[in-house]
Amino acid sequence: MRTKNLIIILIGVIIVTIVFIAFGPAGEPNDSFKHIVVQTHQQLKELQENLRVGSERKKLELEPKYLLLLGFTSPLSTNNYDSQHKAQQQQTDKPNSAERAGQEVNELRQLRGQEYGAGQQELEQQQEQRNQRKRITTPYNGTKANFTIVTYVQDGQAASAILLAQNIAAKLPGEYLLIYDLGVSEEQLRSLSAYCNSSRCAVITYDLSEFPSFVNDQRTHAYRPIVIKDALRRAKSVLFTENYIRIRGGQRELQLLQRRVNDSGVLGWNTPTAVSSRTHPKMFDYFESDAEDFIFLRMVDLDAIFFMDNKFVEEKIMLPWLKCALTLECIDPIGAQSNGCKFNKKPLYRYSGCHGYDASAFNIVLGLTLGLDNSKYSLPSDGAENMFYKETLEQATKILENRRRNTSDTSDHPFTDD
Repeated sequence: MRTKNLIIILIGVIIVTIVFIAFGPAGEPNDSFKHIVVQTHQQLKELQENLRVGSERKKLELEPKYLLLLGFTSPLSTNNYDSQHKAQQQQTDKPNSAERAGQEVNELRQLRGQEYGAGQQELEQQQEQRNQRKRITTPYNGTKANFTIVTYVQDGQAASAILLAQNIAAKLPGEYLLIYDLGVSEEQLRSLSAYCNSSRCAVITYDLSEFPSFVNDQRTHAYRPIVIKDALRRAKSVLFTENYIRIRGGQRELQLLQRRVNDSGVLGWNTPTAVSSRTHPKMFDYFESDAEDFIFLRMVDLDAIFFMDNKFVEEKIMLPWLKCALTLECIDPIGAQSNGCKFNKKPLYRYSGCHGYDASAFNIVLGLTLGLDNSKYSLPSDGAENMFYKETLEQATKILENRRRNTSDTSDHPFTDD
């Protein structure tokens, strides 16, 4: 009983002490307490201001020279992200943006040309002669095809690209295949050209050197939206695939999918993984969005995906996607990595520690543009309408080598089987 009374008295003393410190004898707030409140309020205001400024700094922009190289015909901007900047550009850059961008590109090329000594001019000419396939540095302005299948090939991947060309020739003989050379060796290019030398197949060498150096990083795949954007200047619609993708089915299945892509302009295949699980939290800041909005949105992969060339796709999907791809801090936030995925975290939509880079940016753009409804732009990857499957580079290399030795078995390569 005495212990209980002692505790009550102690609590009372503590309360009285706090009240005495906070208030003066006349009930007026103590100056020191008042000062603490004012300082705290000021610090909170400063913190809010810093957060606001930091958010503004993360708005995505695209330099005029990149707009020109990518074939955008006007200084476009994304309405949802930087409408104020769009208005400013329309007022100041309307007549001369393309011209000034062209001057920047030409100055960049002249600067690079000055770095070569006189003794290297002959070597440069020889290199240019070897590259008669034309190194692309400016947007295509020729006649558009109705539909084109598009892929790319990098050093060491020629075997996969060759078998893709054969697969399409067997399954979709009436369709056109465009292969973007992003840095294969001369020997690989000769091998690839030997298989892709018909009126339905072509290889073009695309020059990425005028874009930021990180665009070549195979980890981020920042070059994929660049390839797709260039391809959309060459065709009214495209099917972009990785070179390890193979097609089952035929023209009928393709036509059914082409009709479906007309609605949204984009059609891909979704996975059970949530976008929030495969996207570094810092990437959402650049799109002024929240990861929590994407916890029920299925991730669409970029193994095979259809695109239409129209104003909606160009301005609302390709432009914001390219803005992120050409901004290092957006495409590759500090702390992002491509491996070490932990999909067993609870809840399952939590960030897995594994970032999707260009695919993550693509899914954020699709989600924001199309109301976080993946049924508008994707189909289930395990559904019957998925006419694609994968073949590893090791498998492709083995199959191609067996064929060269005339020891191939038809069972080695199932692309002719439905």
